[in-house]
This record gives sequence, C-alpha cells and structure tokens, in this order.
Amino acid sequence: MQDEERRRRIDVLAIGLFGLAVGALTLGIAQVGAISESNKVGTLVIALMFGGVVQILAGITDIRYHEQLGGTALTMYGFFWTTVCIAKLVSESTSFHLDMTLYAPINFVYAAFSAVMVYLTAYRNVTLCMLHIVITVTFSSSVLVQLNLITETVPGLFHMIVGFMAFYHAVASLTQAFTGRQLVPLGPPLLQQDVSMAR
Repeated sequence: MQDEERRRRIDVLAIGLFGLAVGALTLGIAQVGAISESNKVGTLVIALMFGGVVQILAGITDIRYHEQLGGTALTMYGFFWTTVCIAKLVSESTSFHLDMTLYAPINFVYAAFSAVMVYLTAYRNVTLCMLHIVITVTFSSSVLVQLNLITETVPGLFHMIVGFMAFYHAVASLTQAFTGRQLVPLGPPLLQQDVSMAR
C-alpha cells in the first residue's frame, strides 16, 4: 500500500524549485538593473506568483505527503515572497511608501531559518545544502541593503545564483523521478543520519 502511494506521488519539490527559480531570477535581474524600474510592478507580480504562490501550493502538497522538511521550507519561503511582494506592491500603487528598514527584521529571521536549513539539507544532498548556503547569504545581504550598507546589486547577483541553482535541482529531481536514475547529479548527503537514533 505504501509503495503504491509513493508511486502516485508527484515530485513536489521540483515544482516548488521551478517557482523559486523563476521568482529569484526575475528579481535578481531587476536588482542588477537589467530590467528597468518602469517594470517594477510586473517584476513583483511575477515574483509573487512564482516565488510565493507556487511555493506555497507545493509546500502544502509536500505536507500532505508527510514531508515535513520540504513542506516547511516551501511554505515558509512562499509566505516570505508573498508577504514582501504584496507589501511592495501596496507601496508602489498607493500613497503609502514603506521604508526599506521595514524588511530588515523579516530578512534577518529568514537568514537564520535558512542557516538551520543548511544543516538539515546536508542530510539530503550537496546541491540542496549549497542552495541554502546561497539563500542564507542572499537574505543576509538583503539586510545590509535595508540598512543602507550595500547596494541592491549584491543580493541581485545572489538571487540570480539562487535561481540557477533552484532550476538545476528542479531538473535533476524531476528527471530522477521520471527515469528512476540520477541523470543530473545532486551529490551525496554531506551528513549521515544515525539509524539507531532515528528509531
């Protein structure tokens, strides 16, 4: 029965990571100045839908499959993208212009959350762990932007790296789920679980 349920599962992580790839690449390209400021609302809508909504839906599905790690990560990152994008859209479309410092606490908390995810994903594979290292650095650099210590170009470059890494992992996990073989390498787990402790 469990084997049949596993066979019916879709690769939810790949869906969430494709969403992250589109959102992060779009935002990163905008932050480095390759997308003009006049397209800011469009950029935020794309980031909201792919970085936010897609990840939340994938995370909820992962939770239904009893995948706590993937479900937690996807939903929490999805809520981050949704919240920040909506706040910035409100700021752009109304007379309420929100100060950049508003986003510093949420970026700081998510930097800490991502640092914990670095440790937890080290039990999965190298690529996922490295992705969370870059995500942690991206959130940390975003805090520095909000404190006016660096420009948006730095987190923009990191967002682009996040996008490429998320796309790579999504393709790798999707091809593995479809073919049953690891055609695109993800690398081994960096940490091994103690089987006796897990029981």
